[in-house]
Amino acid sequence: MKKKISLIAITLLFVFASAVQAAPAKAQASIRVYLDGQEIKFQAPPVMKNGVTFVQFRPLFQALDYSVQWNNTNKQVTGTYIDQKLQMTIGQKTAYVNGVKTTLEIAPFTESGNTLVPLRFVAEATGLPVKWDQKARTIHIDRQGAIDKAEAAATKLYQALDAAETAKNLELAKQSILPKSPALAYQQELYDEQFKRDLKVSSRVLEVTVAGSSIHAFTARSFERVSGPFSWDATIYYESLLKKDAGGNWKLHDINEYDMEYLVSDELLDAKPNVPENVQKAISETIDTQYKGFNDEDGPLLMSVIHPESSFYDIFKTSIDEGIFDEVNFNLKAEVIRTIFHQGDDAVLYIEEVDDADGDMFYSTSLYWLKQSGGKWLIYDVLELDIL
Repeated sequence: MKKKISLIAITLLFVFASAVQAAPAKAQASIRVYLDGQEIKFQAPPVMKNGVTFVQFRPLFQALDYSVQWNNTNKQVTGTYIDQKLQMTIGQKTAYVNGVKTTLEIAPFTESGNTLVPLRFVAEATGLPVKWDQKARTIHIDRQGAIDKAEAAATKLYQALDAAETAKNLELAKQSILPKSPALAYQQELYDEQFKRDLKVSSRVLEVTVAGSSIHAFTARSFERVSGPFSWDATIYYESLLKKDAGGNWKLHDINEYDMEYLVSDELLDAKPNVPENVQKAISETIDTQYKGFNDEDGPLLMSVIHPESSFYDIFKTSIDEGIFDEVNFNLKAEVIRTIFHQGDDAVLYIEEVDDADGDMFYSTSLYWLKQSGGKWLIYDVLELDIL
């Protein structure tokens, strides 16, 4: 009986052991990908091959704000953002970042109809650091951290540029621009005019994004006249692209102006300069001639008081040639006129105007900038004020 029981016990032990050995291992949790704490959703789950995580290319590129192209003939994936371009081909370890060849550890592949690409390569090629949490099986892409560093770099660059421009130091200003930058010649041309004046320059970095090896920045740059020839105070808004030089320093590669706002101080509006009587008379005659030219529909008379270097000159001439006086009636006159700036060949007038040509009264308040040329005071610029 004891022997029988032992045999049964042994049999049960083997059955139990077999059952234990046959029990499936606990499945690993699926890999999850986060961008700045927000999970990127993929229709097909991420796959790990030899330590390399692969994900669907389209959701990844779109989450990173890259536009996506798929060439079915060449089986090629292309992602573009600002000046960055990434290209990978299914089954090939060769990839391109801005046309520069690089070698992948494992080639992109297709699985169940989905195209999968190496996540770390894509993220780091777009300038974003990646962190793998083995325990949680999560991947974190830190775009905000990269943006914070980029903003600090852009701010530092513009602070150096502000100081150089305020000091009117051309060589120092050029140090903030890449030597082969398309912006270099443009900026030097601007400096030829800008450095004729004493200006205080200050910049604010409004927004930055990271695009691989580039920083894309929006900035507001304020130019405030301190002394010298007259100029409007203004804030100019720029879109710029920063790249690193051979020494790893961030420099301006390209810069484009996209908006401007003029700044008129109360100090300027309230100023009461001492203007010689003969100068004041000549300035007033110029304004009167302008009104007469408009009201009498006399194009040549009007053009006679517009400065040939004024941005208005070609606009007025074209409008007159195209028959503006056949379409619009004028009865302009000044209700208030006073000089608020006079220095050398520059004068600025504060004028409150009214036009009642068609029975309706139209009021406007403007600053007229006049420049003396050939012994005559001519209208160089007009700035209409928004009176609150």
